[in-house]
Amino acid sequence: MCEPLEEKFGAWELFEEIWEKEGMDDWASISDKLDAFIKDSPFHDRLKLRADEKDNAKARTLRAKGNEMFHPKVKRYIEALKCYNESIAFSQKGTEDRAIAYANRSMICYELHRYEECLENIRLARDSNYPERFSHKLVKREEAVRKVLLATKDDRKDTKANGPIPKLSYNTRETLPQVAECLELCESDKFGRYVVTNRKLKAGDVVIIEQPFCRLLLDVYRCIRCDFCLKESIFTLIPCESCTVAMYCSNGCKTKALQQYHRYECPIIRDMWRIFTKIPTLSLRVITTAIATFDHNLQAMREHLRALNEKKINAFTMDWTQASPTDVYNTVHVLETNANVRTPKDRMARVFFAKIIQKLLIERTDLGKVFGNDFEMAELLDDLLLRHLQTSPVNMHSLNYMEYKPAQELYELENHASACFPLLSMLNHSCAPNVTRVTLHDGRCAVVVNRPIPKGGQLYDNYGMHHSLMPRKERQLALANQYCFLCKCEACVNNYPLYFDLPNIDCSPHILIDILAMHAELIIHNATKAAEVMPKLLRHLNDIGRLYPKKETCSCQELFLRSFQILYKPTSESAQYWKYCNP
Repeated sequence: MCEPLEEKFGAWELFEEIWEKEGMDDWASISDKLDAFIKDSPFHDRLKLRADEKDNAKARTLRAKGNEMFHPKVKRYIEALKCYNESIAFSQKGTEDRAIAYANRSMICYELHRYEECLENIRLARDSNYPERFSHKLVKREEAVRKVLLATKDDRKDTKANGPIPKLSYNTRETLPQVAECLELCESDKFGRYVVTNRKLKAGDVVIIEQPFCRLLLDVYRCIRCDFCLKESIFTLIPCESCTVAMYCSNGCKTKALQQYHRYECPIIRDMWRIFTKIPTLSLRVITTAIATFDHNLQAMREHLRALNEKKINAFTMDWTQASPTDVYNTVHVLETNANVRTPKDRMARVFFAKIIQKLLIERTDLGKVFGNDFEMAELLDDLLLRHLQTSPVNMHSLNYMEYKPAQELYELENHASACFPLLSMLNHSCAPNVTRVTLHDGRCAVVVNRPIPKGGQLYDNYGMHHSLMPRKERQLALANQYCFLCKCEACVNNYPLYFDLPNIDCSPHILIDILAMHAELIIHNATKAAEVMPKLLRHLNDIGRLYPKKETCSCQELFLRSFQILYKPTSESAQYWKYCNP
């Protein structure tokens, strides 16, 4: 990952100061004082807010650090790449500093036998006015690369394929191709909106595959992945020319990002990541993407939202085959805020965050021309910010990839982005879930059944607190703090134990499998082996799933998920160079 942006005094710490100073009793008084603070106080100085500018001196410092990592006695090539990428992001267009960083990146590509990427970096270096005095180095490297490519022309493989994508296990609704036709959206006082199945579902069934409304790359991946498509492009990233944060895998992605959200975020995204966590930053991404769905016509957006009957918006009954981008945003706009159950301090913190983000947008972006001089338009922006600062923490989902290092037998899921999925947001939580979300190669998210669900049964997702890994009291506290509800799922009501305290079952009446042997087979992370193992696991899981919770059931679930992920989940491309990531 990239180094975090400078750790400074953040918005939450500043809010805590105000809250402690002003007291907690008078809501209206605190609100008025927050308004006055934003209007009159030097909050820019307190938060060290500043315009994001290219800095060639910083670029040279980063490049020098990359050179240290590249040194023959160090050979931390992936770390060097990250430094060179940040150097490229900080350097001004057409400068020697950028050209040399591209050239240095080509050296690493050559060392790692990434020959096509090596040539691309040589081209980028020349296009960036690479100094003539060093040109012989590029010529020599280019000749060596072309010689290797010519000799290995017939042996090269296409490495750009994304990998297989699973299909839904059942027919889809005619108007809802993302969802199996057996799923229905219901609503009650007890559960709110929730999803049930009108037929029996088996472990292994894929029942939803959804494209997100918007996605946000986490800041620590800014010099590793494309800000728009999220593709891992550490060898060939190119920078935004106006900020030092966003980088892209291609000019096409750069243009799309600018059209869809970056035109508004570019002047403030570095400060956003400095003073906020991912939730406020994702809230901004939802809003900037929403503005684009209205073709950047803010007057039309205001009129549309004023007339919107939120009670009639149903993501499961909407005709997605005919839906406009605005229709899709409607399903995001009406996601639950939990405003009525938030504590006064929680709500006022979000009001404070909304005011700071609004101020930044008005001061630095084109939105200031519209929102800054029109009270009603400014109120629209304020309302949208507060709304999505509340919907984001309870409705958004993490996207992740597999960090797999075979020599270390290390297998971990790494969260690299957050996303907004209006359909997936309808799934309620259980500490003993019966479905699992899996990020796919193409950026969509699949919902996979992980134990049998009876006809009429509700589909339960897990929000990160599983009974086999976390005690009930700890789970319930975490869920109450973030999602504002007291969990009464089967695991909490029955106080299911942690994994190592789960009881065993008598497997003699059932199909026997060797859990340890299958685990050893999956350690090698081979797709062919995973495809062989998965049917055996599913047969066993569908056989013993009704006996949940047992140790064998949970083990079988985990191995099934592992095999599914090996087949369908993206793996870090640079993970194969893990030995270059460590001293």
